[in-house]
Amino acid sequence: MMWLRFLMPVISVVVLTLAAVLPWGLAAEDRFVLPLLPVIAIYRWTLDADAWLPEWVVFLAGLTLDVLTQGPLGYWALVYLFAYAVALFASRVRIDTVFGRMALLAGAIGLVTAFAWLLASLYFLQMLNWAPYARSAIVAMFAAILVVPVLDILRSVSKPPRGIRLTRGSG
Repeated sequence: MMWLRFLMPVISVVVLTLAAVLPWGLAAEDRFVLPLLPVIAIYRWTLDADAWLPEWVVFLAGLTLDVLTQGPLGYWALVYLFAYAVALFASRVRIDTVFGRMALLAGAIGLVTAFAWLLASLYFLQMLNWAPYARSAIVAMFAAILVVPVLDILRSVSKPPRGIRLTRGSG
C-alpha cells in the first residue's frame, strides 16, 4: 500500500489531464473548463504533506495537454506550474473550516484562470475576451465540489494504515 501513496497523486493528475483532452460534446468556447480540472488535483495533492506530486509530473501533464490538443507548446505546462506555485503558497495558510478551504481553492482557480487568460493574451498579442475564461473558472469551482471528495477518497485508500504502538504501563 505504500506505493499507492506515491502513485495516486500522479495517476489522478494524469487521468484528469487525459479527460481534459476529450471534447465531451462541449462547444468550443466552453471547453476551457476541462483543462482546469487537473488544476484541482494539482492544488489538492500539493497541499497534502503525505502525497508525492513532483514538479516534473505537473510539467509533463501540461505538456501532454499541449501536444494532444495541438496548442502552443508550453502553454498549459506553464499554467500548471503556476497552479503548483499557487498551491505551495496556499499550503502556508492554515484554515480549519471546510468552507474556508473551498474558498481558498476557488481563489486559486480564479488566480490560475486569470494567469491563463493573461498568458493567452500575451501569446496572441491582443486582449482576449475574458468571459469564456470567467465562465470556465466558475464551472471549475463547482466541479471542485465533486472532484475534491473523490481525491479525498483516493487519499484515504492510499494512506498507510496507522501502526499500533504498544507500551508497557507502570502499574
